[in-house]
Amino acid sequence: MKTYFKTFPRMFKRHITRLVSIMLMILVSIGFSAGIGMATNKMEYAVDDVYRDANLADLIVKSTRETGFTEAEQAALTEKYGEEHVLMGSSMEFEKGALSIDTSVQYPLLGDIDVHAEIGFPNTGDGVSRVYFYDMPPSDLVIGKLDVLETVERPQGLGDDVYDVYLERKTPQLNRRYALGDILTADIKYTAKTPFGDIENSDTKQFFVRGYVQNPMHLATRKDISLQFQTESGKQRELESVFYLFETDLSPRIGDAYITLDRDEMPLAMSEQYKHLVTKEQQAVEALLDDGEAYHVRVLTLFDNFSIASFHEFAGKIEGIGYVMMVVFLAVTLLVVLSTMTRLLEEERGQLACLSTLGYSPLRILPKYLLFALVGVLFGTLGAYFAGEGLAYIIYINFSWNFSVPPYPTRGTMTFFLIVSAIVIAATMAATFFAGLKKTRERPAEQLRPRAPRAGKKVLLELIPVLWNRISFKYKSSLRNVLRYKLRFFMTVIAVMFSTALVLAGLAVLDCCIFQDIGTAAMIGVGIVVVFFAAMLNFVVIYTLTNINISERSRELATLMVLGYHDKEVTGYVFREIYITCSIGIVAGLPFGCLLCYFIFQVMKFGSIPGIHWFIWVSTPILSLFFVFLVTVMLSPKIKRIKMNDSLKAVE
Repeated sequence: MKTYFKTFPRMFKRHITRLVSIMLMILVSIGFSAGIGMATNKMEYAVDDVYRDANLADLIVKSTRETGFTEAEQAALTEKYGEEHVLMGSSMEFEKGALSIDTSVQYPLLGDIDVHAEIGFPNTGDGVSRVYFYDMPPSDLVIGKLDVLETVERPQGLGDDVYDVYLERKTPQLNRRYALGDILTADIKYTAKTPFGDIENSDTKQFFVRGYVQNPMHLATRKDISLQFQTESGKQRELESVFYLFETDLSPRIGDAYITLDRDEMPLAMSEQYKHLVTKEQQAVEALLDDGEAYHVRVLTLFDNFSIASFHEFAGKIEGIGYVMMVVFLAVTLLVVLSTMTRLLEEERGQLACLSTLGYSPLRILPKYLLFALVGVLFGTLGAYFAGEGLAYIIYINFSWNFSVPPYPTRGTMTFFLIVSAIVIAATMAATFFAGLKKTRERPAEQLRPRAPRAGKKVLLELIPVLWNRISFKYKSSLRNVLRYKLRFFMTVIAVMFSTALVLAGLAVLDCCIFQDIGTAAMIGVGIVVVFFAAMLNFVVIYTLTNINISERSRELATLMVLGYHDKEVTGYVFREIYITCSIGIVAGLPFGCLLCYFIFQVMKFGSIPGIHWFIWVSTPILSLFFVFLVTVMLSPKIKRIKMNDSLKAVE
């Protein structure tokens, strides 16, 4: 056994290139798969962090009546959920700077008088604005906490009749037309409905711009929609400004009730369990406030909030891309790793024969090769974890283009990584074990003799003499050699086909995001990441298979050198076959990539095969052929370093 163990480092040194190839394959495929899964989890955790830190309302009950909620309705909600879980307020939207408010004012002898006010805010533009009303200062909000970013002190001498107004922070979408400390003068027209008829009056009100805040319900920075106003085509219009008024007598009747559910029993925000729970409570509130009047309340959840829902939806789309492409990534990786280990065992025929002759059983011989595969997989997996973490962080930060993303969540996301790694390790070990078991059961006398090269096969083109006779001898030889080893040929074609399909799918996703106006700068970034990893896998696959092919044929190539072939002719002899085989795989990869794109579009719910631009179909094979060319340039020196003495080891 001591002598047997000495062969371990020798084998690792002799096959170091293959070991590195296995590591790179594992790093790229698991790194991509785990990174996509981690990014999805991080985004879900981010939503949950915002939800809990800001104590967001699970239900927002809006009265559709001008009179707002009755006292009985307010009492019913408070009794059901508790005072600490219910916040009363109002929110309204307006356009062209004109805000309409229906409220009531108490007058002596006359009692409560209904008052309609039209407030004209200056310089708001023609877009849609939203204003929130609260009867408490921002520091006292315990439901839907606001992050006060910047404030200024009120100047001395500013009267109590000048109201403080806060503005939502500036984003690429939301305009911040006013600076801190500005005093806005709004024109107000009142219409009071008295027993003696309508009384009209006009006045002005001043508002002091006290500060800027960030509302967690407005995470989106480039698109945040109105709940009330629509475009001519029926789409929701986008908000242009958001105002906050606290403790003013301009507040309309209470029309909003913000309700939180018990946080101790709450699952991960926006999860399926959470959705089931809030849907049940949504129905309970509708039943509680049902007075026979149709649609007098509207119960909203976080799934109706554009910012939260769209951020969560993007996480689902990324997960969809990951699941579809992960299957192909892992299939390519396992196929190439299996090919690598099978060919390594073939090259080790002499070692296997010697060990068998010395009395070693297959179960004592195989651990060396299992260890070789395990080391490659484990080191590749270790690198894949950090690659996955980096990929998840890049994807997460990408969404800062479209959202005010919270800090990168610190909660761990090892589950997805461990599942993928376990699948790859188990499959690799099983493939190596069964391939090795088959080799060790061969007769030692047969294994000690190098396997004779297979005879060249006739190809279909030979049946067409008009074409075949016009082809030079070197190309005839290459075409015959392509099919000489059928298993090697089909494994190479399938691996290149899968990796080419991944490149096509990545470019198609990127094409949809950029040219079909489907998804924002963040999704463009995700598309670039997918293309990068797909291209990396494509390159590693072609490099690994070409390198193995050269290693297996070193004696054959050395013989050609002895016969007088120049370096250029020898390299051409090998690389012509590589180009032919990879070209077949690339051509086959286009229809398979088309099928892969179809599944991705179905999962993502956007894009279409006809919508993919022509240059994507052209770019994919060109990119794959470029990788083949790059590999041939990198491996040409290896062929030139083959020693001609190796030809003496060839089978006569």
